[in-house]
Amino acid sequence: MKKNEFVEIKGLDLEQLKLKVKPLREGIAALVLDKNMKKLKDVKVIAKKKKDLAQILTMIRQKELLAQLESKAESKTETKKVTTGSKVEKEKK
Repeated sequence: MKKNEFVEIKGLDLEQLKLKVKPLREGIAALVLDKNMKKLKDVKVIAKKKKDLAQILTMIRQKELLAQLESKAESKTETKKVTTGSKVEKEKK
């Protein structure tokens, strides 16, 4: 995967990334089969495809973790607003 392709993939959302994984895995399986049947001349192609797959899977995981972190941060800010509001009410009484 070239650098500009990698930047393009970074811009995709989670669902689009997941759609890219299945054909890539099928392609790797086909290449391995061709290698075992002595039809494939350049074996480095398999390693390159595996690297591309790993980069996409890493990107998916990063986006999932980021979404989790954002949801936790939102819930913490909501609880802080509620607790600070109750302290003010207690002081007024």
